[in-house]
Amino acid sequence: MAARQRRGGGPLRRRAPRIDERKRFVIFCEGKVTEPGYLRALERHHGVANIAAFDIREGGAVPRTLVERAKKAKTEAGPVATENTEYWCVFDVEAPIPHPELQNAVVMARDNGIRAAVSNPCFELWLVLHYTDQTAWLDTAAAETLRCRHDGSAGKSINGEDYVHRRMDAVDRAKKLKSKHEGDMTKFPDDNPSSGMFELVEAVEPPSDDDER
Repeated sequence: MAARQRRGGGPLRRRAPRIDERKRFVIFCEGKVTEPGYLRALERHHGVANIAAFDIREGGAVPRTLVERAKKAKTEAGPVATENTEYWCVFDVEAPIPHPELQNAVVMARDNGIRAAVSNPCFELWLVLHYTDQTAWLDTAAAETLRCRHDGSAGKSINGEDYVHRRMDAVDRAKKLKSKHEGDMTKFPDDNPSSGMFELVEAVEPPSDDDER
């Protein structure tokens, strides 16, 4: 079969497939609605869409199970497939009764190169930090009520776009909480309130040296 010709007489060359050079994040979420809704909005944001791609996996599991799933997925992918990929687990401590085996889940994640973004007491605390400081201890129900009070929503569903443009405010507030706990020598899982979600955001959007935020 003769090669197809383009106008001007030269052969029509096929373009080489474009390589997706975005960093890939495989994220296992405890929650089925709130966390995936936030993360999908973050991925769509104009500051993120060109540099990162998210693969959000199943929710509805306790922390240790999430880490086991992440470990299995990472092992099955192999070293070549994970060169430009980070594996994360997003889960809560819960209060007043924390999840079982929290320490084991965190240690397992660390030992297998999986990052953990843990919120104490829950992911809703991370959402609250988009709007205001929160330094006093609170339980899960109080954090959920406070989040709804700030964004005017009800239930688990959120409008992620309402949050992502405030994300750097939340990052700053979460960092201050971490520093406070370090100063008070308060360690996980007693570091209520706190959220490691700022570490995930900064892994997606690494801060520059002169970033004043």
